[in-house]
Amino acid sequence: MKKIYPNYYKKFKCIANRCPDSCCQGWDVVVDKDSEIYYNGISGEFGDKIREVTAIDDDGDRIFSLKNGKCPFWNEDKLCDIYINLGEEHLCATCKKFPRITMDYECFTEYTLSLACPESAKLILSEDFTIPDNFQNYNFSDAGYNGKIMKFLLNARIKSAEILSNKNLPFNQNLINCLKFNNEIQNMFFPLKNENAEKYEDFSFLFEIYERLEFIDKSYCEKIKNASKFLPSKRFDKEFRRLSIYYIYRYYLNAIETLDVLSAVKQIVCAYIVIGALARFKNDSDIIKITQTYSKEVEHSYENMETLQFFFENSDGFKINNLIELLNF
Repeated sequence: MKKIYPNYYKKFKCIANRCPDSCCQGWDVVVDKDSEIYYNGISGEFGDKIREVTAIDDDGDRIFSLKNGKCPFWNEDKLCDIYINLGEEHLCATCKKFPRITMDYECFTEYTLSLACPESAKLILSEDFTIPDNFQNYNFSDAGYNGKIMKFLLNARIKSAEILSNKNLPFNQNLINCLKFNNEIQNMFFPLKNENAEKYEDFSFLFEIYERLEFIDKSYCEKIKNASKFLPSKRFDKEFRRLSIYYIYRYYLNAIETLDVLSAVKQIVCAYIVIGALARFKNDSDIIKITQTYSKEVEHSYENMETLQFFFENSDGFKINNLIELLNF
């Protein structure tokens, strides 16, 4: 089994209580079955606490119920009581893995880090990553998908990454060129229709969509609304090139199931416009912090990503001709 890691992957190290935005707050922690069985066997006061704070959520998952928006085992020293009392090996799977992400394509596996972790975001936005092209000898004979299509997608992903990484053009032009290229790819799978689409004068339609999303930080929607009149600055083109490679690497091969290569690029458009607007609104402040928060609030919300996907497919604003014209600023 071929395993692919970005150059920054193995450099990650959790900074625990020094983290400026801990993963121990804001999110429910899903407890896997093996951990649940182990926790149910813990005796004494600590075992009682584990069972007391364990609940079933609306999706049927077993979780640790948040207390004041925080994991009940995140103590006053901003350290994990499960880690302290039971050892790292007995953290549930969610806590053991995060921010590490595994993308299993049966014949090969790719790994990355989550942008929602401040330390990961720092690594991802600070280092160039070239998507590997040594897949020609992969054996797709036992894959549960069409190997020829996967090879085609792998090649298209490399080309997309090359377009997005071009340092001789401003990033908005790279993104336009990537949209054009993937529009051609998409039409090879099934033709798209751009005619009779409503024309948009600006990206206000996108910010209106974001007002419908659900955020952990209830003030985040207002921050985006206040930033909506701004366009991204070219000052952060280097970071946006790296951000775009993260998205292409992580999401592009989902098209093996959907035959939709444009969604990954449209995600980049959304991230670029919203993160860029927030950075300009905040006088070009810390782009890493802004990107990390965006990932936590948007990318790591299944519901928010589903909402965006709905509009990718149904909003005229996301028709390729509209996006190309609007990005040409």
